[in-house]
Amino acid sequence: MQGQFTQDLRLPPGQSAYGLWLDLKGKVLADSHVLKKGENDYLVVSFSAKAADLRARLESYLIADEVELEDQTGAWAGILLWGAGAADLATPAGVLALPSRRAGAGSRQWLVPIDTFESVRSALAGLAVPADRATAELARLQVAIPSVPTDIGSRDLPNEGSLDDIAISYTKGCYLGQEVMARLKNLGQVRRRLHVVRGAGPAPAAGTALFQGGRKVGETRSVASDGDGYLAMAMLSLINLDAAAGLALDPGGNAGIKILQRV
Repeated sequence: MQGQFTQDLRLPPGQSAYGLWLDLKGKVLADSHVLKKGENDYLVVSFSAKAADLRARLESYLIADEVELEDQTGAWAGILLWGAGAADLATPAGVLALPSRRAGAGSRQWLVPIDTFESVRSALAGLAVPADRATAELARLQVAIPSVPTDIGSRDLPNEGSLDDIAISYTKGCYLGQEVMARLKNLGQVRRRLHVVRGAGPAPAAGTALFQGGRKVGETRSVASDGDGYLAMAMLSLINLDAAAGLALDPGGNAGIKILQRV
């Protein structure tokens, strides 16, 4: 895994690292948290890739016969926590707690053994307010956290969503896509970047084109309703982009979509 994952996995037992799985061109295939449970014992947790795909990726580079890969998806259930106090909740016995990027600031992902899931969820009833996925998506967009692969995926470089700052080690040595990452860090600049934008009215579908004047400058990625409007991630070209001018859904249309920030 050290030769495939973008983050350094030389960790003390009990610690985890957030990183990416890239292709040879440096494009993002998936992200994961990898927890080191013990010497030569790692748990890979991903919500952006199927277990079968990650297993196939790892198996294609196996060079040691004694390595054993096991799909444990069916043994666990997930509880996503965010909001004030979420990071301070005591982790129940047998539950694994990892930092999460799937909701707002301080969010935590609990991995609960399937046979204790109902009891853990019941114990949370008096401590947390239930929420749906749409609410979690809005919380994520409000703090400008990109999602893999919806916002940054197989067409995109990590640097286009600032994932190079948190998900890539530049000191660990070789891994798939490492040459591209090193070249970008030392010599290059990306020509596109994710931005958070806000618009009024119904939320457009993911992949909707965005324009300044008659020129297409990008497209929406993930979108969440917010009151009488919406927040969205938008991948925008930096070439001649006027961040103060706003965006439109049609060529020459009303530029009422405001660019809030670059991710």
